[in-house]
This record gives sequence, C-alpha cells and structure tokens, in this order.
Amino acid sequence: MLKRISIVFPIIGMTVLIVLAITSYFYYIEVKALKDTLLVKENSKAEDIYFIVESLIDREENKLRVLAITLKKHTDLMAGLSHFRKSKGDITALKTAMDDLFLDIGTDIFQVADINHRIIYKAHAPFKKQEIENIPGVNSALFGGTYTTAIQTEGQWAIVAITPALYNEKIVGSFMIGTWIDNNYAKKIAFETEVHMTFGSLDGIIASSLPFDERPDIDTATMRKSIQDVNSIRIELPDKFKVIHYSPTEIAEKLFSVMVEINTEPSYNLVEDNRKHFLKLSLIVLITAVSLGAIFTLYLVSPLKKLRQKAKQTVMDISGLDLKESGRNEIQSLIRFFDTLVTTAINQITERKEAEEALKKHQEHLEEKIEERTAEHRETNKKLLQTVAELEKRTNETILFSQIGGLFQACDTEEETYNLVERFCKKLFPKDSGYFSIYDKHSSDLRVVASWGDNMFEDTESPANECWSIRLSTIHIVKNIDIDPLCPHLKNFPARPYICAPMIAQGELLGMLHLTLNKKIDQRPKENQEKYFDSKKIVMTSLLEHYAPPLTSLRLRETLRIQSIHDPLTGLFNRRHMQKTLQFEAQRAIRHGISLGIIMIDVDHFKKFNDTYSHEAGDIILKELGAFLKKSVRQEDIACRFGGEEFVLILPETSLEDSKAKAEALRLKTEDELKINYHGRSLSITISLGVAAFPEHGQTTDEVINASDRALYLAKSEGRNRIAVA
Repeated sequence: MLKRISIVFPIIGMTVLIVLAITSYFYYIEVKALKDTLLVKENSKAEDIYFIVESLIDREENKLRVLAITLKKHTDLMAGLSHFRKSKGDITALKTAMDDLFLDIGTDIFQVADINHRIIYKAHAPFKKQEIENIPGVNSALFGGTYTTAIQTEGQWAIVAITPALYNEKIVGSFMIGTWIDNNYAKKIAFETEVHMTFGSLDGIIASSLPFDERPDIDTATMRKSIQDVNSIRIELPDKFKVIHYSPTEIAEKLFSVMVEINTEPSYNLVEDNRKHFLKLSLIVLITAVSLGAIFTLYLVSPLKKLRQKAKQTVMDISGLDLKESGRNEIQSLIRFFDTLVTTAINQITERKEAEEALKKHQEHLEEKIEERTAEHRETNKKLLQTVAELEKRTNETILFSQIGGLFQACDTEEETYNLVERFCKKLFPKDSGYFSIYDKHSSDLRVVASWGDNMFEDTESPANECWSIRLSTIHIVKNIDIDPLCPHLKNFPARPYICAPMIAQGELLGMLHLTLNKKIDQRPKENQEKYFDSKKIVMTSLLEHYAPPLTSLRLRETLRIQSIHDPLTGLFNRRHMQKTLQFEAQRAIRHGISLGIIMIDVDHFKKFNDTYSHEAGDIILKELGAFLKKSVRQEDIACRFGGEEFVLILPETSLEDSKAKAEALRLKTEDELKINYHGRSLSITISLGVAAFPEHGQTTDEVINASDRALYLAKSEGRNRIAVA
C-alpha cells in the first residue's frame, strides 16, 4: 500500500516548495513595486511642482515685459520725461506720473534713466528695497528693444525688464521695472505649489520659504552642482523622513537652482504597513495550499486504478496490443499505457493533418481569389463614385457660370460687380480663401475690392509688378512654398500653396485673382494634388473669362457717359449737362424755398490772345481757366463751359449777395494767381462776370441764364475785369 501511495509525499513536498517560492517572489515584487510606485509618484509630484514654478516665473517675466512695453506708450510718463529734458532737470511731472503708476503696476522696482544711463528718479514702496544702481552695459544693450534679465546687486537678486523710452521716435532714456527674488517671493510661489520652496545661485541661498532653523538641511554644494551640471539631483534624508529635489531653472536668462522639499513619512509608513499585512497573508496562503495539496493528492490516488484499467482497454481497442501490468506504481503504469496510446494516435493524426493541410491550401487559394476580385470591385466602385462626384461638381460649376454671365451683364456699375465676385468665389472655393484686385493704370497698383476666407491683409494696395502672374502674364502656381518663387505682395502669408491668375482682356490688364488653397492638400497623394491644382486653375480661368467682358463693357459705358457730359478741352461739365443740372437745382430751390446763384464768366480780350499768340494759346488759356475754376469752387458747386470763352457757375443754396461776393473773390483770384505758361511766356488774363439768382431774376432757368448773360455784357461794356449784377 505504501508503494502504491508513494506519490503523495513528493507531491506534498513539491507543493510546499512551490508555494514558498511563489510567496517569497510575490513578496519581493509587491514591496518593490510599492516602493517604485511611491518613488514615481514623488518624482511626478516634483516635476509638477517644477512645471508650476517655471510657469509662475514665466508669468512674472511676461508681466514685467508687458508692463515695460506699456510704459513706452504711457502719455504722462513720456510727457514727464520730455519735460525733464526740455527743462534740463525738472522731474516734478515725471515724479508725479511714476509715483501714481507705481501703486497700480504692483512691482518692487520702478526707475527711469536718461539717455546717458544715469538714474533720474526711483519710485518705491515702504519697507522694500528701493533701487538697483545703474549697471554698466545693461541699458546700452536695451536700445534695440525691451530686455528682461536677472540682476544681482549688493548680494540680492531681482528680475527686471528694461525698455527704451521713445519720444518722437527717438530714444530719450529707459525705464526699469522689476521684482526682488527674496523670501517673500519664495513664500508666494510656495503658496501656489503648497510645498516649501528655496532659490539658490552659485553664491548660495538667495530666497526661501523655510524657517531659518530648517534651512541647514539644504546642501549648498549639491545646489551649486545642479547649476553647474544643469541637472536635477535628488537627496534623501531618511532620518528626517524628507527628500530634497535640486533642479536648475532659468530665471530671466540666468541659471538658478530651485529646491523643493517633499515629506516621505507617509510613504514610509505605507510601505511598513503593507509589509506586515503581506507576511500574514503569505502564511495563511502557505497553510491553505499545503492542506489542499494533501487532500487533492489523496483524492487522486483512489481513481488511479480505474484510470489505469481504462487506459489499458483503450490501448487494446486502438492498437490491438494487450499490455501486461508491471509492479510499478499507478503513475508509471499509466505513463507506459499512454506512451503506446500516443504513438498510435500520432500516426493516425499525421495522416489526418496531411489531408487537412491539402484542404486548407485549397481553401486559402480560393480566399485569395475572392479577395482579389473584391478589391478590384471596390477600386472600380471608388473610381466610379469619384467620377460621379466630379461630374456633379462640374455640372454645378456650369450652372453657376451660366448665372455669373447673366448677373455680370445686368450690373449698372463696376462697384456692383465686386460684391458678385466675392459671393461667387465663396461658392466656387468654399474651403479656400483669397481676394480679387482691380488694376489702376494711373498708379500701376493692384487694389483689393473683394475677399473671402481667413486671409488677413496688411495693405489693400500693392504694386502690380509684385505679383509673378502679372509679370509673366499667365497663371502663377505655388505648390511648394519652400521651393517655388513667392509673390512679394503676400506679406503676412502664404503658409500654404496658392494660385495667382491675371485678368487680361484685349491685351489690357484689368485685375488679379488670388487663391490660397486649403491646408489639407499636403495630405493628398501627389497625382491627386496635380488634379486638384488643375481643377482650381480651370475654375479660376473660367471665372475671369466670364467677368472680363462685362467689366470692359461697364468701363466703356462709364467712359462714354463721362465724355457725354464733360467738355473735352476744359474737363468741365458741358452745356447739355449744365441745362439738366440747372433744371434739377431750380426745382430743389423751389421745394426748399432757397436761392440758387448763377455766375456767367467771360475771358477778357480772348480774341486778341488768339490773334496775337494763335488758337493754340487760346485753347491753353481755356484749359487752364477750367482747371482753375474747378479747384476754386465748393464741392457742391457746378462749373460748366457755356460755349467759346464763356463759363457758367451754378451755386446751390447761395443768395444773390453771397453769389456777388463769390464772383468778386473769383475775379481777384484770377487776376492775381492765374499765370498761364505758353512756350516760356507767362500770360495773365482777367475775366468779367455777370451775377444772377433764381428765382429773383426769372421764373425759369432760361430767364435766369439770360439775366446773367445780360449782366455779363454790362460788365464788359463798363470796361471789363469787373462784375455786374442782373
């Protein structure tokens, strides 16, 4: 019997050894993992604290920098500094402005220096360090702009921002504002981070939130090493249950060490408590495992005999062998029976595997064929969908272009077309942004008249030759902003690919269309990018082709309209426009019960000028007089050429007396100021003027014109170079 159950003892012993090994291993792993977790947590906490400290320091520097920049625009400060310079030493206004401002900006240091870097005045609060003496070289380096740095003076460090003071775009001095790096500064940051904070330099501790009796725990040698090596150092003090992290930190371009003290007593207690609990649990697991192992082993011995008989019968059924039992224990007999059983089964399984392998290869071949067909159908379907989408897009664009042509043709003014261009561009290029510029041939500039998307313009006008599309007279495409030539007229952008297209009609430049493409184009395949650029180019060209003819027609119509109402020689309104305008102003004068002044003007001795100097001189006199009248009248007055050397001025809302005064002033101004240059000769002219008013001198415009004409002849008959009232 002992021989039969001899398996029990090795199994129980092995179980005990395995449980002991696993328990010891997990005990070591658990305690180490707990320590590692606490260490990671501690380091993470230190990193978070350093991140907060750096953020607070950056916030302080940015605050000082912004305040310094603001000081350059402060009116009272600039006025006080200017008065100081002009008065050669009077700082009363500057002192008042600085004292008032010091209470608002909330800094420890606020002082101003003159152009020679001498300190003029220092504003300060009670119980704080009052000043930083002028440090050679610092102010000189600042005259390129605002400068932030850390400065040491008399053993004390401070963060300061220095900015040049500008008056009429000239440097007249400098301002310095700053904050002391002292215990209060350390306590303020400690309040934000909720741990004690200490700042140090190569000279030692400069500020700390710790009480003086706890500062000896700070190792100044380690502090200096962290600065010199630019590396964080962790120092553990197990007897005091604390860890101090020394980390280099940059404050205003100077390197300091920031020391953070973390309490480790809670972590130590947590490790010890877990160690005791785990030992108790391990003992319970060991006892339970040994008991269960013994019970399970004894339970297995009972059915071993039945299992052995069953294995013997199975071997006989499968292989036909009748194996004799040996004197070995149950396990050894079972192993012998199962070896024979496994050998027989392996032979049968090998044959079955070969058949299954052949079947599997055939199935994989079929699946590959199916996958290939599926991929082909999927690709075909994808291309079909893309084609349908492209056709729909082209159809929509065709419909839109048919609308564009009709709407452009229906516009009455050029300015009205600008709004249509902007609206159509938003529809044609909804995901892109851009603008349309009109070419001004007088100034050779491009002026932006319509824009859409997120483009920001520094200038709405730019020289036309700053665009490569204008220079080349063709579409200019920038696919790669790092390689392709960029147009100088794009100052703030592009940060993305873009297209510029000139609008040219009958060899004349009319404008330019700029399109900045969607930034997602970089994510597309290269061949798709080429198609994308081509499609944008086609749409832009079509838009300009639909827009150019109506724009040319509108400009021609406007030119004809201007020519129809203006005298070609003098540039003034012609007689036809004068009659129409005079009728309109007369009706308005009747409605509002006001007077309308009329002045008829004639050039004295004009025939003599023609006979003496030729008709060319006469034309020059009429042209110069027309320009002189145009700039001598009010904006609401209408200057017209009546015929020959006669001119008419229509003065809305002007009484007879005011019209008379205006006529006399115009006569004197013409006699004194109008000098006409004819082939090196300076010719002077005088004019005679007839004054009338509506409705005083007639109930119709013709009657008033005749009245002013009679007054003009009266003035000429009385000796010329004078005025006469109807």
